[in-house]
Amino acid sequence: MKNIRNTEYGLVGEMYFSLFDRNIEVSIDDELMIEYANICAEYLNSLNDEVINQFCLAAIRYCNEFLSDIGEDEIGFNKPSDVLTLIKPKSLTVPDPQNGLEPVIDMELDCEWEEEHGMELIIRNDTVLYVGAYYGENPWGDYTNKKSWNYA
Repeated sequence: MKNIRNTEYGLVGEMYFSLFDRNIEVSIDDELMIEYANICAEYLNSLNDEVINQFCLAAIRYCNEFLSDIGEDEIGFNKPSDVLTLIKPKSLTVPDPQNGLEPVIDMELDCEWEEEHGMELIIRNDTVLYVGAYYGENPWGDYTNKKSWNYA
């Protein structure tokens, strides 16, 4: 993390997100979590191709169901990663650590098809657990029984 500053909501910094070739905001509660935030940032930048593909496929399901629900034509993608051109990552929220220093990804992203609620992405243990509208889901939650709005 770099450019760390205090705000009324805690500490905010930024990190480079290699998948999108851009810097994103990182939010943490306090200085004690900077080390853990760096662990989560490193994990984000080391996601394997299978996890990225899981995310892309879930994002396509979210995109096309949303478009269908509002009466728009679904989008055909040549390959799953093509959906990334419609997504812009905004921020990584770093929760309090659990399970030692196990990294978790809780991201807010903008997406062209759902401008009001955007998208939330939760990844833990190399598994995409939640992709859907941003509702501030619990990154440590149990995603065994998926809700209809979870496209993971």
